[in-house]
Amino acid sequence: MSVQGILSQCNELTTIVVRNVPESWEVQDLVSLLWWQGFSLDFNFAYVPLHISSEVALGYAVVNMDNQAKAQQFMGQIQGMRLPNQEKTFVVEWCRKIQGLDGMVDRYRSSRVMHPTIADRQRPMVFHNGMPVPFPGPNRNVNAPRLRPVHL
Repeated sequence: MSVQGILSQCNELTTIVVRNVPESWEVQDLVSLLWWQGFSLDFNFAYVPLHISSEVALGYAVVNMDNQAKAQQFMGQIQGMRLPNQEKTFVVEWCRKIQGLDGMVDRYRSSRVMHPTIADRQRPMVFHNGMPVPFPGPNRNVNAPRLRPVHL
């Protein structure tokens, strides 16, 4: 789907995918990056998907900014950035499937990652004024995650 197609589905683009995040990352690392780059009050959703069993980051993160201007500013600041001791640079793009805080919450509130057996560090987080707030509860039964063997 093109950016124009995404724009036709929402008022503005605010949700960003950050690629090439380190395998060791958790959601708090993404939050630290946002704070370090000066966006401590400008985001409302953060998530670094981890493999359920190994707890290794899947190589990307998702963040939703409060508005499109802040999203574009954040993208401009971290596009091509290389963290110390990392070979890859960040690649950023608009999230193509879902845009906005409501879309992100709807996507994850009843997903397997919100099951009570999953650690908080493996879950998406919602923020208000830079502070974490409780994630909205599920709107249907949350199934337990399927655990797959870890292949290292």
